[in-house]
Amino acid sequence: MNSTDLELLLQASTDNSSGVMSDTEAASLSEERKKAPPPFKANKSANLQDFIKMVSKIVSMALKKQKVEFIPDEGKRVLVDPNEKIDHPFITYKVISRTPKGELKPRERESLIAEDVAKDADGRQGRVYGQKFKCYVQFNIIASEYSEADEVMNTFEDLILSYAHYFKKNGVAELLFEKHLTDENFDIYRQTMSVRNLQYYVEVERLTVVFDSEIKDIQIND
Repeated sequence: MNSTDLELLLQASTDNSSGVMSDTEAASLSEERKKAPPPFKANKSANLQDFIKMVSKIVSMALKKQKVEFIPDEGKRVLVDPNEKIDHPFITYKVISRTPKGELKPRERESLIAEDVAKDADGRQGRVYGQKFKCYVQFNIIASEYSEADEVMNTFEDLILSYAHYFKKNGVAELLFEKHLTDENFDIYRQTMSVRNLQYYVEVERLTVVFDSEIKDIQIND
């Protein structure tokens, strides 16, 4: 499977996970996308958790043969006893920082009117607020042998670069390699295993929809 086919499969999986289409419709949409030129504008926004889910999908699909397991639970330890041997590589992550980028508070992006079928046909007025964040995320590759750790690290770097278009199309504004480092917090694992630490700069935006009726209800109840 080449990078284009995998990206199409990932995109179909992302669309289908929202529950808006069946598996047959997702497969049909994937075929249509093969014929269409790739868009340069993001189809949606993405927060940091969305980015981690995308990385998890890519690793599980592209590194399946190497039996690499991505752990989406931040900070979770691979093993309780670091002296135990592992039978396949792991990738964990931790958020180094997430800070606002030029916006100290959410700003209004657009106003909207959404239909409220449960109440009336007039619809509800609301606003979409957004706030951009600059994040530094560290990915930790843990393997039983140094050669395996190096191989997984190099493949992981290639994947992040190869699927930059997939990330941006799904709302990640920027994704840059920051540095390769030796994190001393993983020294206990290095006694019996090989560890590689990579940091990336990730720029995302968090959107929140606020309906005027909900604000009024809170004020009345208070």
